[in-house]
Amino acid sequence: MRYNALGLLETYGYTAAVTALDAALKTANVTLKDFKTVGGGLVTMMIEGDVAAVQAAIEAASAVAATVGSVISQHVIPRPDIQLKLLFQEFSPGNQAAPESVEEERVQKETKDSVIHLHGKEMKIMSKKDLYRMKVVDLRKVARGLKDFSMEAQKIKFANKAELVGAILNYLKMEVE
Repeated sequence: MRYNALGLLETYGYTAAVTALDAALKTANVTLKDFKTVGGGLVTMMIEGDVAAVQAAIEAASAVAATVGSVISQHVIPRPDIQLKLLFQEFSPGNQAAPESVEEERVQKETKDSVIHLHGKEMKIMSKKDLYRMKVVDLRKVARGLKDFSMEAQKIKFANKAELVGAILNYLKMEVE
């Protein structure tokens, strides 16, 4: 395992977050894992590295962010579980997570060409997790764009995430748990 700590810092305001991120990256040997604008002015940054480095970077980032804006919360997870790491793992052709089980590997091989279109971009769906990471709004757009989809437009409009994911998996002929 290359990294063994995950640090999170949430600020109010984009400027405070960017300033904090700059301080964190300059303070210690850490890397940026994710940077998200949550909404309502909240911005969350996630960094990873060695435990001591992440703790030092989050402390420095928090101090700098407090001078520019306001810090909502900060936290360091010393040894995140592998499933938590997979939550942040991005699936791209050059950066795919290793399958956790023989079953997931089989599903990945069977659905190598399961491609859906969203916002004019192609997305390769490798597993059920990929669909659950999507927002319900985007799942509805995908469902509406699939030819001969099993749900009617009215049902898609009111379907929840689980119903949409199940129907899309059936359309893609992937296994539903």
